[in-house]
Amino acid sequence: MASLYETGWRQGTILVAMLPLDAVVMDAQGDPARRQAMHGSWIIATQDCDLDQTETYEQEPTVELRPVLNDDPPTDWGIRSARLLLTESDYIAAASPRTMASAALLSRLLSSGSGHTQLSDARTLAFVTWLGKRYDRPAVPVPLMPLARRIADEVRRNTNRPLGLRVRDVLMQVDDSADPIRFSLYAVLDDAADEDRVREWLAGIAAAIPVDLGVADQIEAATAEGVSLQLIETSYAADVTQLTWRPGHPDPTGAT
Repeated sequence: MASLYETGWRQGTILVAMLPLDAVVMDAQGDPARRQAMHGSWIIATQDCDLDQTETYEQEPTVELRPVLNDDPPTDWGIRSARLLLTESDYIAAASPRTMASAALLSRLLSSGSGHTQLSDARTLAFVTWLGKRYDRPAVPVPLMPLARRIADEVRRNTNRPLGLRVRDVLMQVDDSADPIRFSLYAVLDDAADEDRVREWLAGIAAAIPVDLGVADQIEAATAEGVSLQLIETSYAADVTQLTWRPGHPDPTGAT
């Protein structure tokens, strides 16, 4: 028998099929209760190496599916976001429930003609990176939250301006060993031709930060190809929605 990988399934395959989306909540009596719904679009989150070791006939639910959403999509691609754009309009959210499906079911859906597509290589890499960061992300320490929140607010305030629309993401690094605290901002761009103008745009954002919260250090802009994984791994996202604070307000115990 062939494996799921051999028949074309990949991490980052988007599947169109009505499947159950379950979660556990508390009922009016304080007891565990199932919250059940049906959802029609999914992305495979299971790694390719596991798909390659899963035979198409297996009945155990070992393949992780994340619901793909399209209502109120985020405005940036956001590798470090609580919501990651998969396409121009489809995204996934860290807090959404997920479903485990069997290989046999996926094979049946494939043979019955259910639609499925694969993300581009670039978006698959972003998706894989995002999955990793969801479980290994630096938390914003409580003392740095006012600075992080103010930077995030300034970025959000400027994102919808013409130049801001050309910026994929803004990352920030903070040196809290300095007195005063120093911060650096890095913009991730699509087009290298925008680098100089975006540096000026970032400098304007940095200038709006009160010096009692922090003082700007480095201001940099580069295309995604010029941004190292080390920078991504050691930076916070300069956007409230990307810091994964709970919906509605930052968590006073620190963002995660």
